Amino acid sequence: MKRVLLLSGLLLALAACSGHTVHRLEVDLLSFLPQDSRQGTLDLTQTEIQVPGDPAGQRVDLPGAEALVDGSVKAQAELENTGAIPATLRLEVRLGPKDDTDLYDGNGDVQAGTKEIRLDPGQKGPLSLDLLLKEGNPGYDLVKAGSFRIGAKLSLSGEKVSYKLTQAEVVLRLKLFNLIP
Repeated sequence: MKRVLLLSGLLLALAACSGHTVHRLEVDLLSFLPQDSRQGTLDLTQTEIQVPGDPAGQRVDLPGAEALVDGSVKAQAELENTGAIPATLRLEVRLGPKDDTDLYDGNGDVQAGTKEIRLDPGQKGPLSLDLLLKEGNPGYDLVKAGSFRIGAKLSLSGEKVSYKLTQAEVVLRLKLFNLIP
């Protein structure tokens, strides 16, 4: 019995480290935001929000990043135009190096992706962005460095829109076999 358990454990460990096994790492960025910061109103006095509120964004450390195969960044907001004129909303996701202090200044950081939606008065709708992180795409090298910053900005061109952030996550696929020298 002891021998069977030892052999089973060894086979499980070998399968976890095989060259074909890919591990998935998920980071829910909304969990870093207080509940009251996830919704609000954009209007003529406040035309944009940054998530998180710090322009340096959220730092993400990824030990063993050289095992990165690919990944994705997903962000979504539910919107409602509560104004009297049409509104255009833009969602932008930015990535930067670990020591970047402003993800929105274009100095060392990159725009990983952007998406827009137009809403007529009284209209509701989701604004979602699903970015693929793979070699050659913006931000892949920053993530592969092992420590990076991520942030998003929602901006308004219009009168008044209410928003609720419903998703912000990073999903990375790692092949741990690549860490073996």
